[in-house]
Amino acid sequence: MIRRVFLGSVMASVALCASDVQVLDEIVTIGTKSEKSVSEQTTKVEVITQEAIENSGASNLSEVLNATPWLYVAPSGKSISIRGMGHADTLLLIDGKRVNGEFSKTYELERIPSGMIERIEVLKGSSSLLYGSDAMGGVINIITKKPTKEDVSGNVQVMGGKDKESVDTFVSGRADKLSYSFYANYLNRDAYSKSKTADVKVMQAGIEKSPSALIGAGGWASLRSNLANSYTISNNYTDNLETKTVGGSLAYEFSDFFRAYIEASYLEEKKDGLYISDSYATNYKNGGNTIMAKYIPAHQYDDNQRFNIATGFDYTPSDALHVKYNLAYSRYEKDRKVYTPLWSELGYASIEASKSSLNVSTLEYLTNDAQLTWTLDQNNRIVTGAEHRIHDVSSTAYDVDDRTYTGAFIQHEMTPLKKLHLVYGVRYDTTSTDEEETSLSVGATYDLLERLKLRASYAQGFRSPDDRELYVNQTNPNGKKILGATVIDTSVGKSSQYDLKSETSETFEVGFLTHGDAWMFDVAAFKTNIDDRISQVAYSNYTTFENISDSEIKGIEATFDVGLHETLWLQLGYNIQDAQNKTAHTKLTDVPRRMASVSLSYTPIHNLEFRSTTKYIGEQEGLEGEDVGGFSVTNVKVIARELFKNTDVFAGVDNVFEKRTPEYLGLLPEFAYYVGFNYKF
Repeated sequence: MIRRVFLGSVMASVALCASDVQVLDEIVTIGTKSEKSVSEQTTKVEVITQEAIENSGASNLSEVLNATPWLYVAPSGKSISIRGMGHADTLLLIDGKRVNGEFSKTYELERIPSGMIERIEVLKGSSSLLYGSDAMGGVINIITKKPTKEDVSGNVQVMGGKDKESVDTFVSGRADKLSYSFYANYLNRDAYSKSKTADVKVMQAGIEKSPSALIGAGGWASLRSNLANSYTISNNYTDNLETKTVGGSLAYEFSDFFRAYIEASYLEEKKDGLYISDSYATNYKNGGNTIMAKYIPAHQYDDNQRFNIATGFDYTPSDALHVKYNLAYSRYEKDRKVYTPLWSELGYASIEASKSSLNVSTLEYLTNDAQLTWTLDQNNRIVTGAEHRIHDVSSTAYDVDDRTYTGAFIQHEMTPLKKLHLVYGVRYDTTSTDEEETSLSVGATYDLLERLKLRASYAQGFRSPDDRELYVNQTNPNGKKILGATVIDTSVGKSSQYDLKSETSETFEVGFLTHGDAWMFDVAAFKTNIDDRISQVAYSNYTTFENISDSEIKGIEATFDVGLHETLWLQLGYNIQDAQNKTAHTKLTDVPRRMASVSLSYTPIHNLEFRSTTKYIGEQEGLEGEDVGGFSVTNVKVIARELFKNTDVFAGVDNVFEKRTPEYLGLLPEFAYYVGFNYKF
């Protein structure tokens, strides 16, 4: 029973920590919803430790995850992929509770500050048995910092750099049976920009024309005289971003067997970015129809808030029984607007009049979940649970009644033989849109040798269509009409509803884990089959959502960690995966075929550490079938621990060799330096 706590992960990689590179038990709950060590999990589980996060220089979850050898985070920082599955198939949890917000999940990675995170557990592969919908690709559970046993303790971390500044504060304490915690974070990040030319076009008689080539009077003449054929802008490849987060918790131990808690958090986020829109409406008409322009500079502004509050209890009437209940409420408010700096040229009286892609939404979630763990004996444990979620939306983007989700599961863990451990279970889910799914899972580990553990598993997963995929009716920031599967809009040619089904998956995994006194080697082979894949489908005048394909993703991933010397440690990671659309006989888009990483840590003296991580992302296929080239990025960092009393000082440079990523993926800043300190009390 082992786990890895390794020295020197740069930017929160799961690499090594010099003082405690050792084979230990790391207890997690993500894999079975019961306390088990990482090595006892029948599916692959990774852990990013608190020390790696605190010393990483990362400002948010995106930067923490980006350095890991087994996850792909796009250079834009907005999307993530586990074993080739998209971010829509990855379930994000905070302390076991769903993160509620954007359906696309594109913003979530950037709005969770690293300062509130104690550690991160990542479960790979289909996990719907325990978590229901949305866990087809895997689960990321963010464990927030908890009160310590001391009267008062905490830390303050301040960081500044080339394009960002952040401050993190955490305080916790205990007074008799009452414990408390408080955290606050502020992040301000400037956009990363590069010069880009917008070659403007205007649609005339179904043909894209340069403004100078337009013919006719009226609006055509105005556009011909006012619009240039091209404009050069400072295109934002990452947004200007400002986030403010506060949160806290109270817990009271009424007795040795009953504990209750309440916690709350608030997020305020402002972001904006200048880009080139695919399509933008002018203020001119021809024959009653709006004249459309293409490749127009546009500026998007988002103002978002989220409030969470939760309460619950833990009840342990005996050593054999443990009952948990949680009640959580989340309210997310979104305000998005897009304007064009060419408002006058497009015929608008003011910049405010050029507003488009308006999205003013309030999303509310109420979740009840309960779990019972019954330990029959040291070789048998039953875990059962139920969940009920209510989702209410008020939005300019779509109109829909409340949706409900209900699910229940039962799981049996057993050790029939001394070296053999089995886990199996079943789950049933139903929704108010008449979707019903049954999910099965079975897995095993076997201790072939004292230091060699085998594992194998089979798991089913599913993802129900979300409100956006079913009901959305709006123009997106790129000027494209987006219609949900159930929406009819004959003005753009959508004359019928589409019966959108849940997408389902089956994941098979085999692997082994072996180790020595100062090394560890972990290998896994996996295969995921996906049926009724939900995809965006583009038609002439709109984009909608349909079940269009069956897919298969298979691959091998391996990590090797070794202490080369008492002061030098190394981690190697390699992933290869093949992702196929079995219906169209094409490659799946946005799935790197290979990933590799090398992490080094050198500690010449006990309180000084140098870190380096190089990560390679291989070729992938773009949305239009184009080949997108690979790239590599190297980050370096130095940490001086206890340079001053209770204070660590650090400095680093991301993308030190100024490598350029393919523009399709979003560009990375070159030589992004930062310095900071972490004061603990």
